[in-house]
Amino acid sequence: MNEANTNRTVIDLGRSIAHARIRDRPEQELTFPFSLLTLENYSANRPPPRLTVRDQFKVVGLSQRESGYWYEMNSEEVVDAAEGVDALPEFQRAYGYVDTVKLYPTRAWIDVYEAMFRDTEALTSFIATWLVPRLFTAENHALLSGPYGLPNMSSIANVEWVSGDLGICALEACNTVEQQGATAGGMFLNPRDYWKMVQTSDAVRKLEPRGVRITRTRLVTENQGIESDFDLGTRLFEAGSATVKIGEAGKAADGGRIYQLGASFKERLVVSLPMAVVMFEMSQIGTTEDHRNVFFYYGVLMAGGAFIALQDNAFMLQLTAICFCLAFYAVYGLIPASISKTATPENAHEYIRDRQRLSMFRYNLWEFHGRQIQNSVGPLRYLLYCRGRRRFCGLPHADLAC
Repeated sequence: MNEANTNRTVIDLGRSIAHARIRDRPEQELTFPFSLLTLENYSANRPPPRLTVRDQFKVVGLSQRESGYWYEMNSEEVVDAAEGVDALPEFQRAYGYVDTVKLYPTRAWIDVYEAMFRDTEALTSFIATWLVPRLFTAENHALLSGPYGLPNMSSIANVEWVSGDLGICALEACNTVEQQGATAGGMFLNPRDYWKMVQTSDAVRKLEPRGVRITRTRLVTENQGIESDFDLGTRLFEAGSATVKIGEAGKAADGGRIYQLGASFKERLVVSLPMAVVMFEMSQIGTTEDHRNVFFYYGVLMAGGAFIALQDNAFMLQLTAICFCLAFYAVYGLIPASISKTATPENAHEYIRDRQRLSMFRYNLWEFHGRQIQNSVGPLRYLLYCRGRRRFCGLPHADLAC
């Protein structure tokens, strides 16, 4: 709907509501052959600051077509249709068909003073500025947090979870979607996670120019996100009409009446391609690149300070080695393999082996230096060394005898 038609529609809407109120019949209902959400571009309302939730989905008006749709589901039988089918997840799916889509109502309301009904322009502006945004908020809640919202759909219950640095998690989620044969086209993020990602990584700068549309919404749980080929894998069915209900809500301070202006429409979000939807969890398990650099330079400075400040050559060399070990651990030990794809025994064993190798490296390095340092320094310095070794290696106190 272009701006001229939108303005005309809103004015007609305001006039209809004002005329209905003049009739003074309580609990009136007016039905309009369009969705009130199309009024977001009304010139009296400010432009939307960001993508809405519905902007990610392909909207299908049921007034223009049949309500049935096809969808994919997991199949126990793998279709032997091509060589190497095990590597192609789409061949492990079966198909189903839904004849009728049951729509669910979404409602919002505002209070309007009696005097405003006498000014059609003021009423239409008030509707576009306050009622329509509240409808969007109610819709966002229905699509992302409600009982029939995207995260609560049983068809995507077995989703893949990845964890690690925020930016790397988002990139890995896009990779997961495209490994399923779809295209990473849209993402939902909590605003806190989005702006944290802008600050700590360049993932947003990499994603948005490549066609990944990011919707920031508070209705996504912090440290979680949803990545999907929404255009291919989801459908948002709507009735294509809206109902406005006028009812008296009470008395104003000046004695005038206050009317409750409620609006509702029906819609339903369905997932036709579950494998194209990936929910991911983001957690700061490791450190960001900036933090790793700080750790590295800190270790280098400690090593340089050991050379300059200490006069005991034997202890200086040992402490220098310790500082080098600190720098090595900061760079390599604090960069975990935190991007975990679908959990498999192979992945778990590989991760455990890496951790064991790192632990053995640290233990052997400290064991070697402990034996060398035991006879070259005094008891006090050796005691300090043992305490540092216990904290660094995570060894019990009984194991400190070198």
